[in-house]
Amino acid sequence: MEFERLDIRPAGKVMDAYLNNPDFIHTYFDYPTDRAGYLSRLEELQNRSFDRAGLASVIRRFMGNAAGLSGKSEAHLQELEEGAQAVVGGQQAGLLTGPLYSVNKALSVIVEARRLREKLGTPVVPVFWIAGEDHDLLEINHVYSISDERPVKRQFPVPFGAKTMASETAFNPADMERFIRGVFRDYGETAYTESLIGTVLGCLEGNSTYTSFFAALMTRLFSDEGLLLLDAADPALRQFEKPYFENMVRRSADIAAGVAETEERFGRDGFDTPLGAEEQDAHLFYVDTGERFLLKREEGRFVNKQAGFSFSEDELAELALAHPERFSNNVVTRPVMQDLVIPVLAFVGGPGEIAYWSLLRPAFREMGIKMPVVVPRQSLTFISRLTENLLEETGLSAGDVLAGMAQEKQRSYIEQVSDRDASGRIDRMEEQLNAGYRELADSLESRGRHVRELVMKNIGFHERQFNYLREKIRESVLLEHETAIRRYDRLQAELLPEGGFQERKYSPFQYMNEYGPHFISDLAAKMSGQPGDHHLVRL
Repeated sequence: MEFERLDIRPAGKVMDAYLNNPDFIHTYFDYPTDRAGYLSRLEELQNRSFDRAGLASVIRRFMGNAAGLSGKSEAHLQELEEGAQAVVGGQQAGLLTGPLYSVNKALSVIVEARRLREKLGTPVVPVFWIAGEDHDLLEINHVYSISDERPVKRQFPVPFGAKTMASETAFNPADMERFIRGVFRDYGETAYTESLIGTVLGCLEGNSTYTSFFAALMTRLFSDEGLLLLDAADPALRQFEKPYFENMVRRSADIAAGVAETEERFGRDGFDTPLGAEEQDAHLFYVDTGERFLLKREEGRFVNKQAGFSFSEDELAELALAHPERFSNNVVTRPVMQDLVIPVLAFVGGPGEIAYWSLLRPAFREMGIKMPVVVPRQSLTFISRLTENLLEETGLSAGDVLAGMAQEKQRSYIEQVSDRDASGRIDRMEEQLNAGYRELADSLESRGRHVRELVMKNIGFHERQFNYLREKIRESVLLEHETAIRRYDRLQAELLPEGGFQERKYSPFQYMNEYGPHFISDLAAKMSGQPGDHHLVRL
């Protein structure tokens, strides 16, 4: 396994500004990403109060129920209880961990915690926050593999229109086992396949919701690194959060106004408006029978008209204290809740997350706290042995493919091998025939025979025949050079599937099936670099 840093332009205007414009960070964030920023944040955290024992108890129980704690995880929990700070990142649950960016984000959290521990000389532990309250099951019920030189989606069926939270949505374990075995058939048989299937099915045992299955896999994969996992929808965590929910209800109007005003400024500064925030937003969900309903503020009440919910501020605040399990955060209040519960030294996010975090400083301030240091996650693109061979055969580099050059090179190759002689002959035949028809039409017209329409119809008929002949010759050429042409399709499927980075499509198990079960621990051991780096990893 070899790492190579790849120089890739930031993903969009926000990331470009975040990485290269100190004024942007000063305007929209509380701390820069330099040593002074971390030390200032560390001082703030040391002056705040956290229920560390209670937090450790929630994490210990959740991870213990999912797959058990490793010795390294227990050591990190003890450090957390004793005053360690945390690097936090998160993602929704996904089948077979979901796309690679979930694992990449967890690795980024681990590497950043390790880097800050060494840089600051203080204990820093990695924490992964699972967004188990998310309810879009169609975003998490599938796995991609490669078939016929293109990415193919294999979906696990979910009830039509289901909107229950991932942490409360159960599936049939027998159906899930069949699904998993089908995915591994797509990957192909290797020396590691049966062992990996055994690992996955072992995590499936006793974990029949999307979140618990995901948590079991992540706990198992990152046991050597001691990654701590927390479910945002954990009922035990909800009890822990109830005073903060009550405070969010009371401060809802000011939070909404501050975020909406910031987003308006963000738009004036030339950026997109990722939230579409409005002053009437409550930025809270009400949960009923496992389904979340987004609340708005209208005429002094918190309402969801479609579901028929309507609460006064006092009613909702009292419910938050009595039944916190009936509440859920949205993208605005989740980061704030995370910071109230966990001593977050740094938050690790992707480009989309950093875009909406740019708007959240007012929400943090309304709750009496500052934002943590925000750092971009690192990205990984894996080069398998097959991919390495294809790059050599085509003369392309991985950077060329990621820059979209494979398709251009494929078109150039097809043009190079096309039968230009036959194409030229057809062109000349068509021109000669058209010239003859035009001459005939002119001659007949001069004698008063009005048949030009008939002549043009004949020309159209022959044009279709010539085009048919061209297409058949092209198909013959493509068939003759099919193997060489398909190499470019396979390269794009491997490195830039459907025009996006590999990490947005494929599960890490696709690479573990080739590399072996130590894939994650080897990545964690060798990965370093700075926040926002993109690495090529040769397997």
